Amino acid sequence: MASTFAGHELYSRKALKCLPAHLAFLGAFSTDISGEVLAEPSKSVDVPLIEMDAAGTFNRANNNFARPAGTPKSAKVTFGDPIITGFAVTADQASKIDKKFWEGKAELNMTSVAASAGEAVTNLVTGENFSKSVTGVGAASAFSKTGVAKIAAAIESATNKLRTKFATLVLSGEYFYYLLAGLDAAVYGGTEAIRGGVIPGLFGFRKVMTLPGLSTPGFVCEPSCIAFASRGFRPADNKPYNAVREIKDPESGLTLTLVEYPDGPSGDLSESVTTRIGASVGDSGALVRLVAGNSDS
Repeated sequence: MASTFAGHELYSRKALKCLPAHLAFLGAFSTDISGEVLAEPSKSVDVPLIEMDAAGTFNRANNNFARPAGTPKSAKVTFGDPIITGFAVTADQASKIDKKFWEGKAELNMTSVAASAGEAVTNLVTGENFSKSVTGVGAASAFSKTGVAKIAAAIESATNKLRTKFATLVLSGEYFYYLLAGLDAAVYGGTEAIRGGVIPGLFGFRKVMTLPGLSTPGFVCEPSCIAFASRGFRPADNKPYNAVREIKDPESGLTLTLVEYPDGPSGDLSESVTTRIGASVGDSGALVRLVAGNSDS
């Protein structure tokens, strides 16, 4: 069912438009994302981890074009309760507020949903889960491309064994924007970095990006480090709602359900957005934490 209320249309269109920038960080991990609604709320899914296959000399008998079938490494993700955010307006408010209100609420609420997804990831980035670290990153205010070069050298070391070409450097907002301020936009990222929080190819990294909510300088990771999964969530029946519709982020595939609920007696309208997410540790050797000080303690 589709709403005929103009505010809901403005809200849903703006939500879809701004999702890619807010969810860009999901590209750094192994994912299993679907709009399918779970038959069992507590169901777990096995997320295949994206890892490199070993190369070897061609051998007609045992290393040829007929590859042996195998089961890829995976990490089990168990879904918790769905996440939901939203707001309500009275009939009087709905008749007075303008386009900017609906579009502004859409962007803020997509930010809120993305923050929940980001938190599911950042909560896993601890010394217990990922023991490798690069120390001496320094204060955010002094962070520059020189710091990125030092991190690249450190993660390629015999100790850490990550490959910059396949790795993403994930920084807290503070570190990312101090870095960005010192870069020549014509050379490093341009408008993509400024608007989307992503710098491609800096010192060989696949991407340098920001992840809001990080309480540390950040981390370097290959996709196998963390498994992220998402499934749809929606009311059991479309009645008595004005609208129950899915929107899908074109980049990550994350599906959100937008619900508009009218309260008959008061004339109030409630707008909600919801989904179901989960994350778990994959390969503990595929993520290296960044530490500001000289000691990882």
